[in-house]
Amino acid sequence: MNKKNKLIALSVLSAMSLTSVSPLAINSFSNVIALQGDQTVNKGTVVMNQDTTIKYLDTNTDPADGTQAKDKWGQYTGWTRTYKDGDNASLNGQYNDNEWKEQTGEFSTEKGTLNKTSRAYFFRGYFNVDQASAVNGIHLSFNYKDAVIVYINGQQLTALNVPDEGYRSQDGGNGNHKDNMGYGSKETSSSVKTADLYFRDIKDMLTNGKNVIAFEIHKSNETSEGYFKLNELGINPDESLLPERESLKAISLSVGSTPTELNLNWFSTDSTNGQIQFAKKADMTGNEFPKAKAKTVNSKIEKAQADGYYANKATMSDLEENTAYVYRVGNNGHWSDTYTTTTKSKGDFSFLFAGDPQLGSSGDLASDKDGWKNTLDLVNTNPLFKDVHFIQNAGDHVEAGKNESQYDAYLSNYQGSVVYSTPFANAVGNHDYAGTAYNDHFNLPNVSNLGSSGQGNAQGDYYYIYNNALMLVLNSNNRSTAEHEEFIKNTLAKTKDNQDIKWKIVVFHHSIYSSASHASDNDILARRDTLAPMFSQNGIDLVLMGHDHVYTRSMLMDGTTALKDESFDQNGNPIHEVTDPKGLTYITANSASGSKYYEFTSNLSGDYIAVKNQEHTPNITKLDVKDNQLKIVTYRTSDLSVVDDFTINKTSTETVDKTELGKLINECSQIDDSTYTKESFTKLQDALVAAKTVLNKNDATNQDVETAYNTLKEVKDQLVKKETNQSVSSTTDKKDNTSSTNKKDNSTSSKVKTGDDTPLLALEIASTMSIIAGAIIVIKTKKKEN
Repeated sequence: MNKKNKLIALSVLSAMSLTSVSPLAINSFSNVIALQGDQTVNKGTVVMNQDTTIKYLDTNTDPADGTQAKDKWGQYTGWTRTYKDGDNASLNGQYNDNEWKEQTGEFSTEKGTLNKTSRAYFFRGYFNVDQASAVNGIHLSFNYKDAVIVYINGQQLTALNVPDEGYRSQDGGNGNHKDNMGYGSKETSSSVKTADLYFRDIKDMLTNGKNVIAFEIHKSNETSEGYFKLNELGINPDESLLPERESLKAISLSVGSTPTELNLNWFSTDSTNGQIQFAKKADMTGNEFPKAKAKTVNSKIEKAQADGYYANKATMSDLEENTAYVYRVGNNGHWSDTYTTTTKSKGDFSFLFAGDPQLGSSGDLASDKDGWKNTLDLVNTNPLFKDVHFIQNAGDHVEAGKNESQYDAYLSNYQGSVVYSTPFANAVGNHDYAGTAYNDHFNLPNVSNLGSSGQGNAQGDYYYIYNNALMLVLNSNNRSTAEHEEFIKNTLAKTKDNQDIKWKIVVFHHSIYSSASHASDNDILARRDTLAPMFSQNGIDLVLMGHDHVYTRSMLMDGTTALKDESFDQNGNPIHEVTDPKGLTYITANSASGSKYYEFTSNLSGDYIAVKNQEHTPNITKLDVKDNQLKIVTYRTSDLSVVDDFTINKTSTETVDKTELGKLINECSQIDDSTYTKESFTKLQDALVAAKTVLNKNDATNQDVETAYNTLKEVKDQLVKKETNQSVSSTTDKKDNTSSTNKKDNSTSSKVKTGDDTPLLALEIASTMSIIAGAIIVIKTKKKEN
């Protein structure tokens, strides 16, 4: 929310003395404005009111218990999803509330309609929408006490008076935002509060037909009253009642193709004249932006998925190392605040790897945002991360790919946020896949058509070079290993002359070597069977992944073969340092926000785990990259204690290109053995086996590759074609009754002694031609016989 709109919203609240909406709630949900009093304008078509039948649960039991969402995925909000008859343990994305009680009107512990002993109460009501895409906004009015979270079809709409520390299972106990059954509120009050709220841009939460709205009410403490009453839900109130959109928002700084570039992305309500301006910070005078010395770059503008917004993309280029720059973005002269970013030095560098933030997945978006903010703030506040050059994300930025409130939370655009100063690199996850919001929000370099999703998020694989590392980021929603391999090979060919590249690191979302529940999914196993060999064949050094919300480090892997002896010491402990390893390492990151965790599974296909950890604590991984060393350390964000560390050393830092060898192997593999002699074809097969071994060898040198290529090519060039079987034929010259047998290695001609060389030469030529003619005839005759 920009300063102007934030002040408008807070001023309205202050004038109303409405304490039920906390400043936290306003900051977290920019599409909320609270109003009070009668309106002379249309509040919307009423689809629910106080006479609507409401389902409710007040038995002091958690409605999430026994749901697949909680048992398998660690989510506590499965009870807020759309209705479906069936067993909640097997329902995926729906909920059966047939056992809940129901009534209309007031729900009150004082009036005996709610159980006094319950710490929390849960309500579900239904409304119909004919055309969800035509809904511009809603009006919602209800009374409650003490704290409330509101959901539509499983997605959080808003939260009012929720405690910063979370809910407590016992009075005075520790708080937990995932505790559905806890006490807690931000402020304690004996009075019932009224919420009268307007929301815009929520059509992606709705569905055509039957929708569910759910309310989660928490008492402050054991003696508090429980109360809830729905007053009204209206669809499409007058535009004048809906919150004003921010003219500029969602500014996102991303890595460029190389360290001399930075990409910018932002949303604007204006569809024209988008620009970035940037200059050296040293050119500033006071706080004034140095417009006269700034470079201006026009943005590429496209309609965004978010209603009323356009996505702007532009690049800052020709940046100098170790230099502070100021920049701003805008449209038609309406500029954002001025932000500062500092480029780093060439050579050694560090970056962070963040696992699935997935904001909104806990059911408490404000809590998820706080967890993500706490992790990002480490870059600004902790000396351990002061040298970080960029942040690479593992994917699943949000819970619902079309939910703009969740993207607003992910981008964490608060004053002083690291998102303005430290560039990000993003990988697309399965939760980012729906719609085009991921494309709209991020400006990625060198994007390929290979690996594109084919729907919604259409962006394919991409790469960027950062100092001595080639980063290859794959869209693993596309399960075509052939496309990913073509992208990798093309990129290796493009960058083969870059002698600075010492490391090749692959990043994608769907972990193929994890220790949690996804590890046994059929789609994961299918990816593993084809991706892992391909990575080994192309000399990849490290693979970074997410998806399973648990920390896992694999053994050293040669294709799909675990190198167990090289991965553990003589006492059976996992090793923490290797030099010139024969296999590569796969890292699966735990959640960087704490929004959701998965548990270990015993249903694993294969023995490949070196280290695993799950403590339900957010993690962040730091990678220090030198020419001859790659150090990987994963920390708990709570106290920065170490979860795991692993170091890869290289004594040889040469870049090995196997592209041409692979092409030659493919060509030789298609040669037909029926055309060539057995001896020469056997030599080809032997050379082909040896070449394939080098191709699949993770630590093969350029000399290995060159030798294998030259040997295979030489044997291919020396293939001997089979001779056509021929019969021995005789032709008799009836004139002189002399016999001539046509053989390849035994042909004679008699010279006539005349004393004249010229006729002699003519006779020799004629004789040779007759022999050739005789051979042709024999071949034809033989063919007829066959």
